[in-house]
Amino acid sequence: MEKKDFNCGDSGPGPYQEMKRNLESEVEGTARKKKRKKRHYEEKSKEKSEKASSSEQLPEQHQKKQKRDREDSKEDKRPPCDDQRKKKREREDSKEDKRPPCDDQKKRKRDREDSKEDGNDQKRQRADPTEPNPQILTSYEFHSELGQGGYSRVMLATLGNRPPVAIKVIKITSGCISNSILTEANVLRITSECPYLCHGYAAFHTQRHAFLVMELLSGGSLEDQINTHGCLDMTRVLFYSAELVCGLESLHNMGIVHRDLKPANIMLDEEGHIKITDFGLAKINIFGNKTITGRAGTMGYIAPEILNNREYTAAVDWWALGIIIFKMATGESPFLDGSDEEEHTDSVIYEEPVFPQWLDEDLVDLLKKLLKKKPQQRLGVCGTIKDHPFFSCIDWEELESQEAPPPFQPIPTTDKPRKGKAPSFLQPQRNDTTSGGSKKNSGFSFVSSTWQRIVP
Repeated sequence: MEKKDFNCGDSGPGPYQEMKRNLESEVEGTARKKKRKKRHYEEKSKEKSEKASSSEQLPEQHQKKQKRDREDSKEDKRPPCDDQRKKKREREDSKEDKRPPCDDQKKRKRDREDSKEDGNDQKRQRADPTEPNPQILTSYEFHSELGQGGYSRVMLATLGNRPPVAIKVIKITSGCISNSILTEANVLRITSECPYLCHGYAAFHTQRHAFLVMELLSGGSLEDQINTHGCLDMTRVLFYSAELVCGLESLHNMGIVHRDLKPANIMLDEEGHIKITDFGLAKINIFGNKTITGRAGTMGYIAPEILNNREYTAAVDWWALGIIIFKMATGESPFLDGSDEEEHTDSVIYEEPVFPQWLDEDLVDLLKKLLKKKPQQRLGVCGTIKDHPFFSCIDWEELESQEAPPPFQPIPTTDKPRKGKAPSFLQPQRNDTTSGGSKKNSGFSFVSSTWQRIVP
């Protein structure tokens, strides 16, 4: 049986196919619709759940956020702990910088107290009616004259119940202190640092006289010893020479050149130790290679560079020491010594010293090195004098502390103080007031703090 075809050819789809397509499109449309509806419900359900969860968490999160904001605000208002500690340390350091350390405060306090004591010695003396003022002439009792020169006298005096003192009385004009007197006062002010320098206790002046109060040296001068004995035994020569070396080194270390060192200006105390005195021709603030000009000193002890009118240094004192040691050992001068100044000058400049054959070899070598014509080659300037063989038996540490016993104890040349009237040349001015505070004489008057502490 032949099968019939219901296809109508080019006329389009048949009824069956069209119905089939319609049915399929309806089924697909329904499925898509369900799917969209389902997705819509799911999205709505998800949004509801998110809203619900967010509505539950919102208060808690909001509270946490507000808490964090408050903490941040507080942290902004105050620095962190480390910063606080740092700033605290900075404030403390700043306070410490503004005030000196404890040690500095104590030092400054002591300095102020010392300054007040030094500056108000006179005021304190006046305030205490039982203690005599060491800067008023009427406070002293004068007993006798110890010596005199062209423009000065040295008097034995006492102040209250204190030990006796020597007072150098120097004439001045119209109350004006000369440079030499001012220099001597300035040197005496600082000599207490060395036991082989004469110590100054006080200085003051009236309109007609300047007064230098010094320790009393009752053993006489080295010149007296040489004139009495002719020459000294080698034990004394060695001992006095060593003490003179200590005294000169101390002067030079303080920048002081004596310029008039001679036996008459070297005194002995009551125990027999030497003391360098009379600083009227001294030059101060001479350190290192700094030079001096001008003729000064006593003929017979003046170095050749001064005689040649050249600049000179502290080497001139070492030359004078050589002359003094030679005189102590021999009783004579190493150069032509007479009344003819020109002959003596030529002898010092051009001739070499002649030494006795019996003189100790080490001493001769020492003297040759001290009496070098060229100052830069002179012992004391060139080399260490304490290391010379002549001083090999000297214990310098013991000697510098004045613990070595002197080989000779002199007989006191001064009588015990006895009551007496003031010298006639002082009587008209005993009621004069001192002018230690005047501008033209500023720096002259002083009272030694060491002397102030001496208990009568």
